[in-house]
Amino acid sequence: MKALTTIKRGVDKVMEWSCILILIAMTVLVTYQVITRYFFNRPSAISETAAQYLFVWMVAFGSAYVFGLREHLSITVIKDKLSPRNNMIIEILINLVLLAFSAGVLLIGGLQGALKQMGTVDAALQIPMGVIYIALPFCGAAIVFYVIYNTCLAVWEYRRDIAPTSRGDASTM
Repeated sequence: MKALTTIKRGVDKVMEWSCILILIAMTVLVTYQVITRYFFNRPSAISETAAQYLFVWMVAFGSAYVFGLREHLSITVIKDKLSPRNNMIIEILINLVLLAFSAGVLLIGGLQGALKQMGTVDAALQIPMGVIYIALPFCGAAIVFYVIYNTCLAVWEYRRDIAPTSRGDASTM
């Protein structure tokens, strides 16, 4: 579990800094867009388009990062009433569904979509559209890792909570 936690910290840092850098770039682009539009009466299509694409990247990276921090919205009314064993089983089942979605739709589907769009060029930025879509498989890979980590963590926490101590009672740490 230690190795996975170390890797998770690294993935968290990559996602965190990606979000920070994207937000900085968006701020600069939107500020430039406002200045060129309102002070010089010459709006920049390049900065507007780039800011739109960066916003999509920000949502994708931010969603993966929040998922990794386990800060996403979840309704736990039923899970909270289950026994620790059943809670772990439900957690594993939820993570299997998330794994299937993340791997199938985001990672594999996103990669196929990005590769198919490498021949199509964006009119304003003159870059392949596949470069813009590559955020999906990247964030899908991060979510796949987070799902695996969360599943291992759920099993580890369950085993740790039921492991007998030297006195023979269950540990609560």
